[in-house]
Amino acid sequence: MAFADPVIISCAVAGSIVTGNPNQPQTRDDVIEETIAAAAAGAAIVHIHARAPGGGISHDPDDFIAIREAVRAEGCDVILNFTTGGSLGMGPDERRRSLEAGPEIASLNCGTLNFGPAGVVFLNPTDLIASLAAEMQTRGIVPEYECFDFGMAVTAARMAREREGAPGTMHLVLGVIGGAPASAESVAMFERMVPAGVPWMATAIGRDNFPIMAVTIVLGGHVRTGLEDVVYTAPGRHAESNAELVERAVSLCDAIGRPVANPAQARELLGVQSPPPPVLQLPDEAV
Repeated sequence: MAFADPVIISCAVAGSIVTGNPNQPQTRDDVIEETIAAAAAGAAIVHIHARAPGGGISHDPDDFIAIREAVRAEGCDVILNFTTGGSLGMGPDERRRSLEAGPEIASLNCGTLNFGPAGVVFLNPTDLIASLAAEMQTRGIVPEYECFDFGMAVTAARMAREREGAPGTMHLVLGVIGGAPASAESVAMFERMVPAGVPWMATAIGRDNFPIMAVTIVLGGHVRTGLEDVVYTAPGRHAESNAELVERAVSLCDAIGRPVANPAQARELLGVQSPPPPVLQLPDEAV
């Protein structure tokens, strides 16, 4: 691994689950403000779960578009990654609507999971995965293959190898109850599963976010942080903002000796079109 290779920092600014952190964004304006601040702090990608103007989770493409246009109006060129995971219990037809907003990148969950302590089933059957991948291909959206366990990584690796154009990026999310544990061994195993030439990142939720970030940077991967993933920065101390968490990631990259990618470098590394792709009319077979 060449330590000259830049690290892409992604920031998940809000998420779909209420974390108990009073600083978690609640409204659309909150998401916009936190996105711009995270980018200013060093994030090249911001992962978006949209909010309605008055608060509450939204998967309406108009809310995603409004966030994008407000961010761009401020001269912020951060890469915007829209979720297709939605929120637990959301149906597939609603989850896919974020793609209508034409993001540069979109998350693509690569398997079904008994998610969290209550064992809520996060459904991602193979036909839905294939359908979302086909729609992203048609729209020119680069997929971020989200993997919560190693069987999902097998699926992600196959899809990356078979995809036309930019292969997408493989992302291992660790520490979710029902998924793979947050450990250095998990990151090392995942890194070996990634096909040559495919960018990859790893994230751990909660208190393991920072240690797993360090392992990932050393092994040549990219990283994610943000208020979706991190509630506390120290015992009893809530994370104050997404910018604070991004600044911590930048400091770690500096300490290890890898530079931080700007959005233009991240677009080149990921094969993201610039400017972002237009919203296209899909053929019936891709819907």
